[in-house]
Amino acid sequence: MPGLMVGCALLMGPGCGAVEEGPDRPIARAFDQVLSWDDLRQVIPPDASPADSAAMAEQYIEMWLRQQAILHMAEQNQVAGTLDMESQLEDYRRSLVIFGYEQALVDQKLDTSVTAADVEAYFTDHQANFELKEDVLRIRWFKVNEPDKRTLRRMSDRFLNGDVDDLHELELWLARNGVTIIDHSNSWYPASTVRADMELPTAQQGTDLTRPGKQVVTSDNGAWFIDVIEYRAQNSISPLDMVRSDIRAILLNQRKLQLIEDMRASVYAQAIENKDVERFVP
Repeated sequence: MPGLMVGCALLMGPGCGAVEEGPDRPIARAFDQVLSWDDLRQVIPPDASPADSAAMAEQYIEMWLRQQAILHMAEQNQVAGTLDMESQLEDYRRSLVIFGYEQALVDQKLDTSVTAADVEAYFTDHQANFELKEDVLRIRWFKVNEPDKRTLRRMSDRFLNGDVDDLHELELWLARNGVTIIDHSNSWYPASTVRADMELPTAQQGTDLTRPGKQVVTSDNGAWFIDVIEYRAQNSISPLDMVRSDIRAILLNQRKLQLIEDMRASVYAQAIENKDVERFVP
């Protein structure tokens, strides 16, 4: 396969060790593991051009050396008996060992403190990623089935006027009559979910929930006392409170990936410095 032979020749630079001839001659070494010419031939298509062959060979050798360096470090730090790797396929065994080592590193060294300032800064810099997929709102409401129109009128007056004493009297009446106040004032809910929960009659389905403030909607089936605290329309930016936990998870994942990347680079650089990994001239 001339493409591979030319490609591999391009990979090696001055200072590399000598190599034996033959199909089993080594291409690279990492600790006590050797990558042979035959191993490399298995991953390079025979019809690849010299340039493609060189690029693929270089990528594979580099990946193999890095994996062996990290695998060696992981095996050195493995707790005896924690993984039964003998019964696993070799590739799966390597993945398990490396994953176990990286997870232990993350558990030990990952900084999990995420401040409010961290979250707010990420939110400010990435607002386009947090567009609402549907209308959301914060709301308090309750439904009253009261046939007496005068009682309903007094309740409506107390509700709409907003006087503290009037609201207190109204809440006492609700408690005595077993009426539950649905309070979503401190959390955001999809407007479609709120409407479904309200079960407004067909004639009242068009009730405007986009306007903050109080309103009373009446029908033959009862009266709905609605207080919209805040409303956000679809395609606008999500309220920070809605996505705070998501942002925290994103920041922690970014730190985790960076920690693992830095570890891999450090382990590989140390292996090179200690001459634990090397390449051979074919």
